[in-house]
Amino acid sequence: MAKYLKDRKKRELSLEEIEHYRRVAKAIERTIEVQGEVEDVFGNVGGASNL
Repeated sequence: MAKYLKDRKKRELSLEEIEHYRRVAKAIERTIEVQGEVEDVFGNVGGASNL
């Protein structure tokens, strides 16, 4: 996300770009929440190689 903003440094973001950035931030936030919930339920089962 830092790169997204860095690439747009010194220019005004459009409302569409701001909304896109907000949605991406919210998706990342929710992903982190769900990841925590999954870890709470299943714990650390040794990584993906055990699936």
